[in-house]
Amino acid sequence: MLYTKGSVPFFETYPGMYVPKPILISIASGDQTPLAHAKEILALTKMNWNSTQFDGGMPLTLTAAYSVGNVLKHCLDSQRIEPRYSFYM
Repeated sequence: MLYTKGSVPFFETYPGMYVPKPILISIASGDQTPLAHAKEILALTKMNWNSTQFDGGMPLTLTAAYSVGNVLKHCLDSQRIEPRYSFYM
């Protein structure tokens, strides 16, 4: 389990309105330690440079995928789906 939100030393408090929820990490296979995977996931939660939110809870890769999915769910089955991610930005 990995907590991606928590207290911020600069503010000396937790900036959120709710109790942080951890992300459950299940590693099926890999050549890194669980700690190395957790560090990488934690870094991905801090990479949203298009936002002023510095304490994102989910990795940016998942957040972006969910955002694109929210657009695509309104497409008709007969519509052509643009495969390039940049199209949705």
